[in-house]
Amino acid sequence: MVSRLEDLPARIRDLRVIGDIPKIRQVLRNLVSNAIKFTPEDGSIILTVSYSAKEMADKRKGKFRRLSVFMEKIMLKNGEEIQAIPNGYFQLNVRDSGVGMNEDQISRLFGEGVQFNANDLQAGRGSGLGLFIAKNLVLRHQGKLSALSEGIGKGSDFKLQLPLYQCNVTPTIEESICGEEECVSESSSKYERRQLSILVVDDVETNRKLLSRLLERGGHQCHMAENGEVAVKMIQENMSTSGGDEGLYDCVLIDYEMPVLNGPNACQQIRDMGCDVFIVGVTGNTLDDDVQYFKSKGANVVLLKPVNLVALENLFVEYGL
Repeated sequence: MVSRLEDLPARIRDLRVIGDIPKIRQVLRNLVSNAIKFTPEDGSIILTVSYSAKEMADKRKGKFRRLSVFMEKIMLKNGEEIQAIPNGYFQLNVRDSGVGMNEDQISRLFGEGVQFNANDLQAGRGSGLGLFIAKNLVLRHQGKLSALSEGIGKGSDFKLQLPLYQCNVTPTIEESICGEEECVSESSSKYERRQLSILVVDDVETNRKLLSRLLERGGHQCHMAENGEVAVKMIQENMSTSGGDEGLYDCVLIDYEMPVLNGPNACQQIRDMGCDVFIVGVTGNTLDDDVQYFKSKGANVVLLKPVNLVALENLFVEYGL
């Protein structure tokens, strides 16, 4: 345990949370004020800050490894654009010895207008919107907010996680990737299938080249486009060349947020042309509404960033590509 910033390892000390400071402050204030509100004067409130690594377990080999890492392009409120690599989570736990909750209350805790024993615990005050708003603010920052309690009268433990980033760096492929070539070969070796022609669409050049290189290591042939408009034109040209409804591509891997023409709108144009190519949408938006919107515009499947190459290869097999 450390109590000073300078005592942290350098690889963690230099990481940053990127977001709307007033909104994040609003979430923190809500969690702390709730703990104070529902804890008696002779009770206790403990705040703990920690680092949570963003890794995936490879249970077959009993070890941890990251399947893929992508540089993300982030637009700040002042108009400045930065590049950053996701690297774990900032985690805040707010633990109190207050009134606690039962399982039913926890399941409804983050709903709109939810209050428990408002007259007894809050003197009739409060709108029941605090945690509902906090949860949505955290989701917009691609974070997580959850709560635990051992029961009524046994206190509560709220956990907030916000993604951390390594900012303003340009790593090499070898520095950024751990185990992707092995992952692709493991997945591909299970099935006998043909080489795929894949169109990779992403406005971040690092992402395009990285994903294309990894897929090519798995035996696929990749083409690249820097936005949705370019992708639509390439597909249209290939449909004219091939004379079919799929064109020369077996799969289109397309990002959500892009200038000129974003992923969902590009999908709609591709479908409006009568093209039946298999489309995999890629997004950093964790809200289910965003995922469903992508699908409604024509994406067959939507994967969250960073792309899990094993999951992608398994999709190819599942859909018979």
